[in-house]
Amino acid sequence: MKTLIQLITQVDYITYGRYVLNIAVILAVSWAALRLSSKLIRNVFEKVARMPHNKKETLVTLLMSLTKYIIWIFAVLMIISLFTPLQNLAPLLAGASVVGLAVGFGAQSFIKDVITGFFIQFEDQLHVGDWVTINDKVSGEVEEVGLRTTTIREWSGKKVYLSNSEINLVRNYNRRDMRAIVSATFPFEEDPREIRKLLQDVCDEMVDKYRYLWLEDIHGNLVEPPQIYGVTDINTNERGGTFTVIGKTKPSTYWEAERKLRETIWLRSRERGIRLAYPRRVYELKETQ
Repeated sequence: MKTLIQLITQVDYITYGRYVLNIAVILAVSWAALRLSSKLIRNVFEKVARMPHNKKETLVTLLMSLTKYIIWIFAVLMIISLFTPLQNLAPLLAGASVVGLAVGFGAQSFIKDVITGFFIQFEDQLHVGDWVTINDKVSGEVEEVGLRTTTIREWSGKKVYLSNSEINLVRNYNRRDMRAIVSATFPFEEDPREIRKLLQDVCDEMVDKYRYLWLEDIHGNLVEPPQIYGVTDINTNERGGTFTVIGKTKPSTYWEAERKLRETIWLRSRERGIRLAYPRRVYELKETQ
């Protein structure tokens, strides 16, 4: 009991309290600086910068991410300096070989992500709001382009975080105009001339009913209205011939245009009694004497 009392009385509560107070102040100031810098960056871009909205949002998120890393790294260094001078930190890390190796690998990965992120923006590969496919694995809308990671929101709602250094192949569906390409296969028994009439009527209907889907020039004329591209395949698996319909769409209506085309082809084919092909096998049975 006497030893416990001695330990309690020997503790320098004033010194430890000062440490806790200083750490709390550093964290509070860092948090306030982060909030203030985020608002300042967004206000500057909203009032001063003249650029497309998507690019503006991308630069805002990138600068906010950069600012966040700078502020918190500075805060960590300030907290460390409370306990030991910063010049004494290097020998300490060098002496701890395992820690130094881990920090080295982490820094290497971090720098690689940062450099790749800057090149992605410098080459104008993607912006916030773009619909992209990355590495042929992840498809969705770009939600955030950060200093180290890029965030993709998939159509299902899942949020995917990608390290910038992992991004090797980017397919961007929001660059200029898109071409809807829809193919339909009809059995060999159907008359190709009747199929052409059917598809031409479908193209005309797509222009009349869904003109908003297709890309227009400055005069309001369709750049490439829905049209029959031709017979693009003869299926040798006893299915039939494949016709393809194409047309240039707005970036935001690409998927809807293809869905409407498929649905309209299916509906009009049923109305006219023209069948769509499906996988089948034909067996011939021969009688033997």
